[in-house]
Amino acid sequence: MSGSSLAVSSSRWFALAWTWTIPPGYDGERKVAMTVILHGTGLDHRWGHANHPPKVFRPDDVVVSADGTSPGPNGSRLFLGEKKDADAFHAFLDEMRAAFVVDRVFLYGHSQGSFFAVYYAGERPDDVTGICAHASGSWTWSKTGKAVQQVAIAFQHGSADPVVPYAQSVGARDHYAGLGFPLLHLRRLESYNHWPNAVRSDETLNWCEAMTTGDPARGLALAERIAAKKRPDEYQWTAVPGFSSAREITRRIATGKPRPFDQDPDATTLARAKSLAKRIEDHAGEHVAALRKQLPAKKALVLDATSDWLGHFVALREDFRGVDAVEAFVKDLGYDELAARHAKDSQKLFDAWYGEDQKAACLAALETLPKAFLCDVFPSGLAEALVTWRGKSKEWKLGKKELAALDLADAWAKGRVEGAKAYAAIWGRWD
Repeated sequence: MSGSSLAVSSSRWFALAWTWTIPPGYDGERKVAMTVILHGTGLDHRWGHANHPPKVFRPDDVVVSADGTSPGPNGSRLFLGEKKDADAFHAFLDEMRAAFVVDRVFLYGHSQGSFFAVYYAGERPDDVTGICAHASGSWTWSKTGKAVQQVAIAFQHGSADPVVPYAQSVGARDHYAGLGFPLLHLRRLESYNHWPNAVRSDETLNWCEAMTTGDPARGLALAERIAAKKRPDEYQWTAVPGFSSAREITRRIATGKPRPFDQDPDATTLARAKSLAKRIEDHAGEHVAALRKQLPAKKALVLDATSDWLGHFVALREDFRGVDAVEAFVKDLGYDELAARHAKDSQKLFDAWYGEDQKAACLAALETLPKAFLCDVFPSGLAEALVTWRGKSKEWKLGKKELAALDLADAWAKGRVEGAKAYAAIWGRWD
């Protein structure tokens, strides 16, 4: 069922339009979860359900799509990171709790709405159980104290997002991880753009729920849903299953950490969780075995014409974060330490990329890529730019040294593409 209405906050000085759907069997007596969709800049409440069909996105929840809390241009709405907006949204949630029988609230924000979801969790941590922040990162003034560390926070981002760089979600995750947030996840969407994606967002919110539910059987059901290989979505896009998040849930079932359940899992739940964990670990082992052939030791982690492993390993590191087989491989090769150095060494490219001098950007890239090739957050148009720059090599009078560096940069681009193909060929066997 679905419908629409107009909500007026208890402060009586603004009105927010909103649409809603309820799950099958909702009777207004048994409590369910509620997920609230927060749109991006220049939109309004209509965006939410238009892009998140109820049979795909949080089918067990009451799902509400709300107007932004501040007026925007041309009748649109905005979610601003200001106290008045947090207060307004708090009043709105109070009204939603009065309208529906719910026991938990999850937020899904996209773009500006995503920034606001992170901000609001810091302002009102008792209001929300978990958030999926899609295509944003976090505002620098978002609170990160002890209270909000009890909220499950998941960042989700397309690695080829041309609007809001993927680097922002990686940076936000790393910042929150450094502060010790125990319920933290990053869902990397390989080569995906800035669009919403109901299938992946549902999976990411499933992680939020599974890491906070008191019911281990429910957590397992969500882990199995996350790990299931999906058909191409409405955009005809396919993605690797959420191995990292599913594995983390199975670990919670086995250990009760980082948050214990309300009751111990029964024998059946424990056995199924153990089975799923083993399947994920075994599958991870297939990837490691393939990469071991190309990367037998630390010294093999260099950029050259044979670096076709690059797109495989870089994606694997994030998609299988927390999976024991991959963590052991990463540690053995010193991958994380090298990747951290590469992230620092990539800054020169970023500084030049956003300038107006194409030749300067080219030269910065040619200098940077050999010592930063593990960086996963380069601008989404870099590979295409390399093709353009080669076409300008005579005009720019690039010398032998620069042309040799351009060949190496092309090896980086090729390694990303060929590695991604090898990666997909292996995870495509998952069933």
